[in-house]
Amino acid sequence: MNKKIYLFTLLTLTILFFSTSSSNAYPDDAWYHNSEIVMPPSTPVIIFPVQGGAVFTDDFNHARSGGRVHEANDLMAPKMTPILAARGGTIVTAPIIEPSYGYIISIAGDDGFKYNYLHINNDTPGTDDGNGGLAYAYAPGISRGVTVTQGQVIAYVGDSGNAEDTAPHLHFEIISPDGTAINPYPYLVAALNISDYNIAAIQAASPNINFDRGLTVQAGVEVYCSPGALIRTPSVSSIYYCGADGKRYVFPNAQTYATWYSDFSGVTTISLEEMGMIMLGGNVTYRPGVKLVKIQTDPRVYAVNKNGTLRLMITPAIADKYYGANWNKQVEDIPDAFFTNYKIGASINN
Repeated sequence: MNKKIYLFTLLTLTILFFSTSSSNAYPDDAWYHNSEIVMPPSTPVIIFPVQGGAVFTDDFNHARSGGRVHEANDLMAPKMTPILAARGGTIVTAPIIEPSYGYIISIAGDDGFKYNYLHINNDTPGTDDGNGGLAYAYAPGISRGVTVTQGQVIAYVGDSGNAEDTAPHLHFEIISPDGTAINPYPYLVAALNISDYNIAAIQAASPNINFDRGLTVQAGVEVYCSPGALIRTPSVSSIYYCGADGKRYVFPNAQTYATWYSDFSGVTTISLEEMGMIMLGGNVTYRPGVKLVKIQTDPRVYAVNKNGTLRLMITPAIADKYYGANWNKQVEDIPDAFFTNYKIGASINN
C-alpha cells in the first residue's frame, strides 16, 4: 500500500474512533449543555440541600404505587424551609406551570452528576391552597438556564404534585451521567458530618442568628419583641437581636455585629422599660464562615462553625487552602472575656 494512503487511512480511523467514543459520554444531552466533557468524580461531593437539616432515612428503592421504586431520599422539613443547591451547576429544568408531579428544579452539576429537587412548595404561606405560584416555589432569580453556586438558595420545601397527601418534604435525587439514579443517602450523611471546612455550606447553615443558635418558638412564653428584630435603647449603644425564643441576644462588639449585618439601618429604638421586659438570652457569636478568629493571649487561629464552635486551623497551609494567601488579614481577635461564649470543636487537619 502507498505510504501516504496508509497514513491518511490511519489518521481517519483515529479521528472516527475518538469522535464516536466521546459522543456517548453524556447520552442525556437534554440536560447537559456544555461543549466540554466533565468527567465526574467517583462519588458526589455535596452540601446538605435543606437549610438547617431535615429528618430522613435511607428510603432509596423503597416500593411505590404502580410498581415503581423510590429513586430518591425524602428529606422531611417544614414548608418554606429554604432548599439549597447541593452542588453548583446550571438549571436545566424549572417549569413555569406546575406539572402533575409538582414543581421541580433539575441542575446539571459542575461535577457531571445531575441533581433533582421535587415537591417544591406550591402553597401560599400558612395554607395548603395550592395557589402559591412561582413566588413561593423558586427563590428570586431562579429559572431555567441560570447558573447557581453550591449552597445558594434555589427553592422552598413543600408538598406539591403527588405529595399533597404527605408531610412537606424535599424529594432529592442524584443521577449519574449514564442516567442511572444513585442512592443519595451516604452523601447526605457525609454532608452533615463535614470533615474539612466547606465555607459555602457553613454559611448556608447559619443564614441568621435563630438558625445559628437553634432558637425556636417556646410554647407558653410571652414574647415582647418581633423575632429577628434588631433593638436598642436611646441611652445605651448596645444592640440586641430578638430571638425566636423571645429572648434578646447582645452583640458584644462591633466586629461581631459586622459579620451578620452591613449597616445599622434595621435597628429599632425602644424604651428602657420595653427592653427590661425582654429576658436576656446571651451573647451573639461570630457568623460562621465569615472571619477567622483568635484570642488575644493565644496565637492559634480558628475557623468558626455553627453556634460558636471553633475549629483550629492546624497549619497556615490549611488556612491558605480555605481563605487564600491573604488569610491572615481575615483574622480578628476575640477578647478573652468573650471566649467563654465559644466552644472548641474538631480541628481542621486535612
